[in-house]
Amino acid sequence: MRKLSICGIILLSIGSVFSLHAQDSVYMSNEFAKAVAIYQRAQRYNDEQISKQALLEMSVLNPRDTAILRSLAEIYYQEGRYVSTALVSQDMLSLNSGNLIALELAALSYENLRLYDKAIENYEPIWLKTEDTAVLYQITYLQFITERFEEALGNLDILDANVAEDEEIVLSKNNGENQKVKFKAALANMRGLIAQNRDNLEEALKYFENAVALSPEFEAAVTNLNEAKKK
Repeated sequence: MRKLSICGIILLSIGSVFSLHAQDSVYMSNEFAKAVAIYQRAQRYNDEQISKQALLEMSVLNPRDTAILRSLAEIYYQEGRYVSTALVSQDMLSLNSGNLIALELAALSYENLRLYDKAIENYEPIWLKTEDTAVLYQITYLQFITERFEEALGNLDILDANVAEDEEIVLSKNNGENQKVKFKAALANMRGLIAQNRDNLEEALKYFENAVALSPEFEAAVTNLNEAKKK
């Protein structure tokens, strides 16, 4: 009799656990549906703060949904909250290390935070997966900033071999506007900057002159050339 009694108690306990799990599942499902509805309404009303709050709730209820994390990271990035963007991006990468959107958001965030080595770490897998020359140029630029000159020169050789003569790249001007220049001009300008930082002014002048010859309106190259001539 005691065995039957114990078994009966165990079965009752297990049944109670299943009942609780079922209730929890329904509750979580309802809460998730509510958060989705709030997010959709906030998007309709152009309310980014409520959209963000709803996404946070959804990410807690369904932490493995990278689409939710991506939307949240993009809002943080648009707000200029680069630390938050980077952290959400890392959560995305923990679920899928090859997520290109997460890698790009992380790289951009670290770059804005001036954590250039971390930015390079996230740009490099994008280059390896896509072979996007604009991405490799950005890596090269960050390597120049961090004085990793040999690595930068190696990447410039790769770019020179893979960029067409008439190919263009979009770069930022001093006033924040974008400017299209010949990709080869951008590479020559970068070589000039490296030479200049190595105190090889004659070589730097040659590269800056080449960059301006290829793209006469290339603001950065014109400025670099004029400054180098004064030295």
